[in-house]
Amino acid sequence: MSKLISTLLGGAALATMTVSPAHAILQIAAQVNGGTIFTCYDNQSGCDTNGTTGTLTLGQTTIGGVTFEGSSQTQLIGPPTNALLTNSETITNGTGATATILFAVSGTGFAAPTTTFDASGSATFLTAAGSLLNMAWYGDTANTQGAGTPTDTPGVQLALASFTSTGTDSFATGPLTGAWLTSDPYSWTMTAGGTLSAGATATITSRGQDIISDVVAVPEPGTLAMLGSGLIGMAGFLGWRRRRHDDCVMPLT
Repeated sequence: MSKLISTLLGGAALATMTVSPAHAILQIAAQVNGGTIFTCYDNQSGCDTNGTTGTLTLGQTTIGGVTFEGSSQTQLIGPPTNALLTNSETITNGTGATATILFAVSGTGFAAPTTTFDASGSATFLTAAGSLLNMAWYGDTANTQGAGTPTDTPGVQLALASFTSTGTDSFATGPLTGAWLTSDPYSWTMTAGGTLSAGATATITSRGQDIISDVVAVPEPGTLAMLGSGLIGMAGFLGWRRRRHDDCVMPLT
């Protein structure tokens, strides 16, 4: 996961991120034990601590007694690559009881056309036996904003993964690959949720989740015209060679 993030944030992808279309929106929603829903969108004053468009970073945030640290969301818009990434350094249950956690991250305005997607996820559990983690990935060709709530997931489900901890262990899935055919700008939404067991040290660390897709190059009209002219020229040349060959063949007597 960290290698993927480093690769996508380097070079051309980073340059693309800084010039994302103005209509592209990145946001997150979270809820613990069915309580008040927390939301934050890219560059929102009072919650996003990173001023760069396309990166939404939260300071230490406690929601319903569960503390999230090192939470960061990133949206990259191609070409060459579209990506939606989210990660948390630690999620710690301080409620004294099993906590039900739900959250969603969504981005809009991803570039088209695309043909496939790759989705991945990972996490490490510390002294959290019985904890459950579900991850899901969604895509919407109508480019609808998701993550207005933790269950706001427009479009269709592209992939799903689940893991139950037995104590101190790690989970990793992907890349989960599938068809993603669209010729128009689109949105992606990712969700994660489940239960985190009680205990002073019940923690999820190094949680990461992402979905990526390459933008397919489309020949420009001028290139298509040149290609068409070349094919016509080739057909004419082959026809000339055939006629010349026919003229040169001596008739049998």
